Amino acid sequence: MSAVMPCSFADATARAPGHPIVLGERKFPYPYQAMLAISSDADSETLRKFNLVHEFINTTADTPLGKGLGLDFADSFFMYNGTDMPGDVDIGHEPMSDEMSWYRGTSDELYDAAAINHYIHVGWIDTMHTFGDFSMKNPHNTRFSRALARRALSELISNGDRLMVWTDHGNQSNVDNFGSYGDGAFYSYQQGANPWSPYYHTDLTIPYGIRFVWPDTHSDQFGMNSMIYPIKLPDGRRVWAFWRYTSEGETSSGAQKWNWTPYHLDEQLSQSHLDELVRNHEYSIIAQHLCGTTYPGVIPKNAVQALTRLAGYYRNGEILVTRTSRLLVYNVSQQYVSYRVTYDSQKAYIDILTIRDPVFGTHVPSLDEVRGLTFYTTDPQRTVLEIGNQPVPNDLVQDNPTDGHAPSIEIKWWSVDTTNYAVGSH
Repeated sequence: MSAVMPCSFADATARAPGHPIVLGERKFPYPYQAMLAISSDADSETLRKFNLVHEFINTTADTPLGKGLGLDFADSFFMYNGTDMPGDVDIGHEPMSDEMSWYRGTSDELYDAAAINHYIHVGWIDTMHTFGDFSMKNPHNTRFSRALARRALSELISNGDRLMVWTDHGNQSNVDNFGSYGDGAFYSYQQGANPWSPYYHTDLTIPYGIRFVWPDTHSDQFGMNSMIYPIKLPDGRRVWAFWRYTSEGETSSGAQKWNWTPYHLDEQLSQSHLDELVRNHEYSIIAQHLCGTTYPGVIPKNAVQALTRLAGYYRNGEILVTRTSRLLVYNVSQQYVSYRVTYDSQKAYIDILTIRDPVFGTHVPSLDEVRGLTFYTTDPQRTVLEIGNQPVPNDLVQDNPTDGHAPSIEIKWWSVDTTNYAVGSH
């Protein structure tokens, strides 16, 4: 979206010779050329596996997988475990009933609630992978109910856990899925946004705070100019949907070649994919199941190498690696920001007026919503950033040297927190 400008650069220059010239918006925070998030689903997650993955990706500690990478990564979680699928969830033949969830089964008994609540607060979890794992051997059965949704949201609110990202999960027993209802016969099972269904919940979930939904769609496009698109739900509510890279082409019979397991992470995060992302100045959200195997080390050696490769692109200032929620919020703000440029006393003033959000409405943004917004200017030191005519605090303003195009000024991106927040079970 074009920014709101009060006058042309030529007119402004004529009125106040010698002031800096604002040259427009930079797509990503300096010095990065692209932005990427790993969106990992909670399937077969246990606290053991969760801790190993996050200690390696988020911290800089020495871990069983190697030296920690110090990346900003947030995970997903289940409130309930309502599956009857066979198989093991972890080493030692740990059963699926031990899958990490807030409540034990679908009861009101707390299970991993304390750990999940902790991880939400410290930023290691930012996504609801639906209300729970309700996949069943018979996809026409389900243990989900509206009462479970109501209890889950009440519990999250009472613990101060506000999440804005939702990813659909599993087979057709997961009737709380929503977003693709009406897109074909297969998606008729998605009843979460159907106001005539006993499984309806988006009248609760959207007001709670969910703003972004991955609606169980596949994509073999690694990078995109934008990850978001608006959808209208069956109950009339609007929400942002987003893409995830889930597969790489099709089989000869037309089936998707899903590559969202740790065994395929090397393919997902290949050098060619990462180079292309940088070259095209794009966003990417990688769908994964980092805890989805019973591999003793959680993620295999080639996946460790792939994550290390990604960390190299981050440290070289090429790809900004961040959590899913932060990428999505930034995507909206970067795409729909409205700002005004004025000149006075040999200075340029960039006043961020609104985010013209076509889904949730035009509004004056909070500071957190515009973290990372970056503007080219001929002289950052004589350029002032404002939100609604109020100066951005000095400690959140960053002056950048030229990237080959021009210098820039930005509202600082989030600092990476490499603290080891791992806690024990139950």
